[in-house]
Amino acid sequence: MLKKILIIASIVTPFLLYYISNVLVKKTPKQWPIVKLASASLLLLLIVLVSYRFAYDAPAGLQYTPPKLENGKVISPKLN
Repeated sequence: MLKKILIIASIVTPFLLYYISNVLVKKTPKQWPIVKLASASLLLLLIVLVSYRFAYDAPAGLQYTPPKLENGKVISPKLN
């Protein structure tokens, strides 16, 4: 869930910051700099995806065992 939130935040953040800065300054924007904001969000998205690639890397050859419920207790996931 945190991964999804970070991906969505990296896309929306530049647009949100631009909007908030215009509201705080009380300046009426003539037009949105869509190309600059979209390129900034793409850059943030690439940074997040590359960091996921290197931060959550599991060793090759291991088998993932998902979490399960046994005797009313949740058994955490494992890499075997």
